[in-house]
Amino acid sequence: MSGLRTSAIVLLVTASLGAASSADAAEVPAVLHVAVAICDAQQAPPAIVASAQRIAGDVYGAIGVALEWTDAGCAAGDHSLTVNVITSNASTVDVTDLTLGFAEPGTSVATVLYDRVARFARRYRVKRDVLLGYVIAHEIGHLLLPPNSHSWQGVMRPVINMEEAAAKRLRFTREQGEQIVRRIETSSLALATH
Repeated sequence: MSGLRTSAIVLLVTASLGAASSADAAEVPAVLHVAVAICDAQQAPPAIVASAQRIAGDVYGAIGVALEWTDAGCAAGDHSLTVNVITSNASTVDVTDLTLGFAEPGTSVATVLYDRVARFARRYRVKRDVLLGYVIAHEIGHLLLPPNSHSWQGVMRPVINMEEAAAKRLRFTREQGEQIVRRIETSSLALATH
């Protein structure tokens, strides 16, 4: 479990007021499409999940990637990437109490711990859908970026900046955006566009 624990995402709260802006990636039209399934999200209200999908979609849209949320179910092969939205007591992975989600690079499945997202959102007065959206975007980022892909700014920080999250300003750095686009272009993740 140490490899998984090492790659587990610990999203802590930072009170640093002078944090750098994460809007390094230029706004570009989405040209690549990737299917993502949200699975096991029964404990999260559907309106919260739908809004979180829009938040995560905005993060990826800024780098030219359109996330296509599938409702085809969570059977293998129905989608490119999977985000399981579960409660912390349903997780079999041993992570710290501050972990909001985790993903193992090189796989296609990420996990978000919804009860912790809700608790942190309440504690730091960030809307649940906004925090959930950024955690989903962060975890999908780990599926698309190389290992050890945290950055000092933006959505891939190991310590989430709640002020930037509340202001909906978390994005990928330019380098991360370019890496994600290259990964999608050179893999089978991209969907055919209509």
